[in-house]
Amino acid sequence: MIVLVGFMGSGKTTVGKLLANLVGLPFLDTDALVVARDGRSIRDIFEQSGERAFREIEREIVLETLQGRDAVISLGGGSLVDPKVCQGIERATVVHLRVSYGEAMRRVGVDAGRPMLDLRDPRTLAHEREATYEVVSNLGVTTDGRSPRDVALEIAIECFGPGIAIGRPRRIAVQVPHKPYDVVVGRDLIESLPDHLPPMDGIERILVVTQPPLERLTKDLVPPLQKLGDVSVEIVEDGEGAKTLASAERLYGVLADLDFHRSDLIVSFGGGVVSDLAGFVASTYGRGTRLVHVPTTLLAQVDAAIGGKTGVNLPHAKNMVGTFYQPDGVVCDVDLISSSSMEEIRSGSAEIAKYGFVGDPDLLEILRSETQKILGGDAIVLIDVVARSVAIKAEVVARDEHDSHARAVLNYGHTFGHAIEHAMGYGGIRHGEAVSIGMMAAAYLAREMLYTTELVVSRHKEVLTDLGLPVTTDLELSDLEPAWKLDKKYSGGVRFVLLRSIGEPVIGVEATQEALDATMKRLRS
Repeated sequence: MIVLVGFMGSGKTTVGKLLANLVGLPFLDTDALVVARDGRSIRDIFEQSGERAFREIEREIVLETLQGRDAVISLGGGSLVDPKVCQGIERATVVHLRVSYGEAMRRVGVDAGRPMLDLRDPRTLAHEREATYEVVSNLGVTTDGRSPRDVALEIAIECFGPGIAIGRPRRIAVQVPHKPYDVVVGRDLIESLPDHLPPMDGIERILVVTQPPLERLTKDLVPPLQKLGDVSVEIVEDGEGAKTLASAERLYGVLADLDFHRSDLIVSFGGGVVSDLAGFVASTYGRGTRLVHVPTTLLAQVDAAIGGKTGVNLPHAKNMVGTFYQPDGVVCDVDLISSSSMEEIRSGSAEIAKYGFVGDPDLLEILRSETQKILGGDAIVLIDVVARSVAIKAEVVARDEHDSHARAVLNYGHTFGHAIEHAMGYGGIRHGEAVSIGMMAAAYLAREMLYTTELVVSRHKEVLTDLGLPVTTDLELSDLEPAWKLDKKYSGGVRFVLLRSIGEPVIGVEATQEALDATMKRLRS
């Protein structure tokens, strides 16, 4: 158990997520857990119920968390005023993230979510708390002038030794309210697959759903799964053509013939098509059966298998029939990515770039500096970029499981991208390639609508072209508009996710006709 303490602005949440990825532990933020349980923001709790009520909720959650499984835990800055919390962390490795007062205030800025800034003099508060942090901590790490990644790496090395960052499996918690689960990212995970899954009692039968190109690899998957139950394998049509109601109906029949029950397990083994289809079937057969994803492509590992979206296509548009249904677990073995073609890996890198554009600019630097290693299937680099991408998506999904608002940021580039796929016919262009063009279009649109600068547009083109992804299309606006009428984010018109700057997305933007025309003109140039 690693507990991070420090004054506001010390970087506990940012460093904690990176550290959790490095050491293969779940990350838990007690402030976020308080908000999730109470249903109010921290400021609202303070204003409506007072600090004492907040501290009582906080103490209860912190002590519960400390008694749970090993994790990286970020404690609220004031939680250590409670003696019971101080006593509770005695058996943990407590790390003080040291930050100067000036740097802390610079990072925090005008943050309406920090009510203690209104209740106490910040300088006095910082002085008092720093003394407590030093007393309770086993390790102190300076954060001024350093990147969160460097700080996380120092802590990992101090706690686990210098080999910690090289190839160790990483476990990312997806903290959805009613069915939290873990995503494990590493290499050589298939042989020990059951060890990476949560306990699931009562399994009698397991159905593995896969596609023809993976039939050979499926033979490696079956023996470890036989430790859990009797295993059957069902091979569905290759490509996007498998995502149909007819395919789902056929799988329902297979399950019924096997006398499949809700306590049994469906395992998707493949790319996004397989996880979407298998997830849809699992969510609807028997009103919900157990589900585990073992994604084999880069795109599925960083996106499709995470977050609980399932679906099949209609002739009218992609993913028009589907559900939100979280799996029981996800195991991302990066060695499986080598079964994909170079073009497929390149396509998957578009989704990683998306996470960089909307939430983690450091990812863009990794993509540029490690392009050849990523495309060449370097396991160490892939573990890092997959885990970082999963962590970003996990955080967003935990805040908005059913895609009602905040999760829309993950749609960056997809409003254009899905329309491009529809216009070119499913299978006419890879999903990641369409998303790449879609992100380029979103950057042009943001510039035309004066949301962003030409520098941000250039950054998109540099990152995407360095990855060998397309950034142009010959399609006309009229080719895209039919798909937009059926877009799932439609609200009185098609809505776009745009960027003000890298890492600063804006959702729900309604574009002008003039801006769309200008965007399509730039896409064709």
